[in-house]
Amino acid sequence: MEKPPKAEKCGPFIQYVLDELNCNVRLHDGEKIDTIEDLRKFSGHQGGLYILYLKPEPQSDLRYPVYVGVTKQSFKERFVRHAISGVIKQVWDGDFPANVCGLGLYAYCTHYQGSAARRIKTILLDTCNFALKTGRKDIDISEIYPTEWTKSNLYQFPWEELKKIAEGEEEEEKKKELIPAEKGGAFIRFLLDELNCNIEMHDREEIKDADDVNKFPGHYGGLYLFYMKPAPHSELRYPIYVGVAKKSFKERFQRHAECKFNGNLQKIWSNEFRGMGVYAVCTHHQGAAARAIKKLLLDSFDFPLKRNKRGRMRTELDTSEQLPAEYVKNNYNIPWEECLEKVAAKA
Repeated sequence: MEKPPKAEKCGPFIQYVLDELNCNVRLHDGEKIDTIEDLRKFSGHQGGLYILYLKPEPQSDLRYPVYVGVTKQSFKERFVRHAISGVIKQVWDGDFPANVCGLGLYAYCTHYQGSAARRIKTILLDTCNFALKTGRKDIDISEIYPTEWTKSNLYQFPWEELKKIAEGEEEEEKKKELIPAEKGGAFIRFLLDELNCNIEMHDREEIKDADDVNKFPGHYGGLYLFYMKPAPHSELRYPIYVGVAKKSFKERFQRHAECKFNGNLQKIWSNEFRGMGVYAVCTHHQGAAARAIKKLLLDSFDFPLKRNKRGRMRTELDTSEQLPAEYVKNNYNIPWEECLEKVAAKA
């Protein structure tokens, strides 16, 4: 084995390392990155450690890693930059790889951020020669090293350090456990009332199919929430998703109805997420104010249709007892008053 070995020969080993780090490597594995539009599926609210790799077709188990990076921006923002003037552009323009045709580009996006992400990146760069990090134009796909063989022949791979990184990440996640958003329905209603949102506008209009999306405003957007309830006149509301529509609510909800990967209405209608009837509240808060409210809610509650750092989401509504709004206010450190002040200042 050459030192360091070419990363494209070590695909199974690199995937094994990511598995040991509890990364969700299957999240985008069947989704080829061909156009700017394909980048929309990647997270727009978090970044971290990522690896770009090539393979012959979406369902293939052959993976040739070619680049490892860490982004402080969101994955979506970073990949768009790569597409405009970076390594993704090199692949799309046919400049890389220079000696092989017929390979598509894919990405692993991990939940590791900050110092942990930087350390894993350093370990991988010290271990393997990634073509797009070292300036190689050609890749060597003459053979793939099996995982066990690679493990046995690598010189002093820091397994203990990797284990500590994974354990440290798990401890951090335990400290940040959030309230299920469904349990916080009463508090979220209280917060929306404090923000002077008109939550009654569409409250009795279940979104049953794509035609129902047309009733939502098509000329403005802003902060919105999807929630479930057992019947149109019920006062029980279980929040499941919060987002910000930059263009119009109608346009954003149409994407939720059509997109199989990130379309939350599509997931509900196809029974990928099981629960009750789905409804929406569209607020008048836009721009910085909308983002501040969204951040508060995501920092405080676990919304079932919001992917976690590993790219996973829940598949079923939690209908256990809701917490009273006063209980949440008194027992959880949610800086909602500070949020109200920020929103007022941005109005």
